[in-house]
Amino acid sequence: MQFLKRHYEKIILSIVLLGLATAAALMPIKVSTERQRMEERKQEIVGAKPGIYKPTDLSTNEKVLARVQSPVKVQLFGQHNLFNPVKWQRRPDGTLIKIQRGDEIGMGAAQITAIQPLQLKVSFDDVSGTGEDIKYTITLIRETDIPARKNTRQIALKGKNNLFSLLSIKGPPENPTELSVLVEGDKEPITISKEKPYSRIIGYSADFKYEPENLVRKGLHEKDAVSFAQEIYNIVAINAEEVVFSARSNQKQSTLKLNSAGK
Repeated sequence: MQFLKRHYEKIILSIVLLGLATAAALMPIKVSTERQRMEERKQEIVGAKPGIYKPTDLSTNEKVLARVQSPVKVQLFGQHNLFNPVKWQRRPDGTLIKIQRGDEIGMGAAQITAIQPLQLKVSFDDVSGTGEDIKYTITLIRETDIPARKNTRQIALKGKNNLFSLLSIKGPPENPTELSVLVEGDKEPITISKEKPYSRIIGYSADFKYEPENLVRKGLHEKDAVSFAQEIYNIVAINAEEVVFSARSNQKQSTLKLNSAGK
């Protein structure tokens, strides 16, 4: 007993060292055993026959994706009667117009049914007088005038009036073959004869139709006005293909092409 009391620390240390030595001795065996187990597991995995691949069911995901890519369109305009009730407008004859698209009335329902060229015409009509009193009868028609009318004047050589000037003649004074005339407002003279009058396009007139009010206007010129759809429109330009209107209330311009609706 005295021996144990004196040497118990050494005994405990010896037991611990013995345990460590035993563990160290057993470690290679444990490592070898684990390595063998890993190899066996590897062979099981590598050598196993693969089964048939079953793809994951993604049908629900695909349906959701399709709905996102093609969302349901909610129509809140146009002919949607909940948010845009259908309007009706009464014609002058008492019948009703159903307003669905918005172009059944106003500029969208107006039409240009015809466009006619307007010409300047100058003709040499006759010679009167003798000697120094010879005068030449010339007729000028400006179709852009409202109303267009024949303006016939007698004029002497080198003479001038409010319509034209006679600059020169060719041939005998009592029976010239050509006259050189400068029309008031032009820069270049024109040549006319009895057989060959002069003409050129200087503008256009248009025929207008607005069915909602049974309105028809023919021969409209630039600066004319037409009233429809509770608005007055001034015609600011006409060419061979279209007519330009300007609303008096806000100066907004709209174009009507020949035989088509406005824009």
